Amino acid sequence: MTLKVDKSLAEVLEWREQLRLECESMSPEKQVAYIHQEAQEIMRQSDLNLVTMDSRTRKMSDSSQLQPTGF
Repeated sequence: MTLKVDKSLAEVLEWREQLRLECESMSPEKQVAYIHQEAQEIMRQSDLNLVTMDSRTRKMSDSSQLQPTGF
């Protein structure tokens, strides 16, 4: 039985694999910093201003005010 994969899911899986390949040689800290930087760039390009929560402090922040931690 062959499963039918939706086109949008296939695209997400492709992005995920590409990200895995880009990050496989990075330390976990560098991976987090890289992903954060990429997300910030996407939000900037899309003119998004999202509210995020810092999991360490449980405080909400305006994403435009967040700075990468620079691992």
